[in-house]
Amino acid sequence: MDYEGSGEYGASRGSRKHNGIDYVCQKGQAIVAPFDLVIERIALPKMNSPLSGIKWRAVRSTGKMFYFSPLPVLIGKMVKKGDVIGVAQSVSEDYGLTNMKDHIHFQIDF
Repeated sequence: MDYEGSGEYGASRGSRKHNGIDYVCQKGQAIVAPFDLVIERIALPKMNSPLSGIKWRAVRSTGKMFYFSPLPVLIGKMVKKGDVIGVAQSVSEDYGLTNMKDHIHFQIDF
């Protein structure tokens, strides 16, 4: 998935482990809610970067999704599974790496 080699949960990231799952996408692709959730706020995965995402809350869990531009009108609102919530960004362009596939990072914090 990325320059570390794997987008799987628990994959090695040097001294830490990957806390989510990465899903391959294309820049500009519509991103949909994976299940019913409330979009609590914008979340930034990286300082000094145009990359963004959301902090979300569902019935039994909380989490984050990164590397897409969320629709601002949805912040603070409940969305249903399959609703478009934003547009994919290019994480490979931001990192300047040609061997990284663009992807959405999905993480459950519980």
